[in-house]
Amino acid sequence: MVTSYKMDICHQEIKYLGKMNFGITQEIDAEASAKSNIIISFSESLEDFLANKDYGNDIRNFFIGCICVMERPGYEDWFKVRKPRYQTISKVKLLDGSIREQNGVFTYDIKLDFDMFVSATEEESKRILALEILNSLSNLDALPKKVKNFDKERFKSDIEAFFKSEKLI
Repeated sequence: MVTSYKMDICHQEIKYLGKMNFGITQEIDAEASAKSNIIISFSESLEDFLANKDYGNDIRNFFIGCICVMERPGYEDWFKVRKPRYQTISKVKLLDGSIREQNGVFTYDIKLDFDMFVSATEEESKRILALEILNSLSNLDALPKKVKNFDKERFKSDIEAFFKSEKLI
């Protein structure tokens, strides 16, 4: 049993070597649900672009929470932007009750201007999202000092290059 556990850990570590896991999560209003696919495809494109890049071992999982909700009186506090957070090890309980462990997790939120994003064309919405993500990369400056093995300048540069190649900036 112990051997099996050790082999699972080794397999997991090998799986993540040289790979950046990237994702954009959504907190989206029903009125903006038509734009959900734009955010999903944007996330998948960036994930594919970053999949085989290695920026160091300290950040292996990079998640941006995208908040796009119409603010209603009395509910302003429901969808606040969470500050950047780095976790050496993150444990997430899945729906089936199992626990998934991730190493080197950096998360933060961005909040899109609801009216501007929802009323924009698909291309304009992509540009809005790209600019918001690009501006949000300043959150990397809030990384704790213990994060030493992550090339944040190259990461920022690669994201910017991706947006330029897609003609989003």
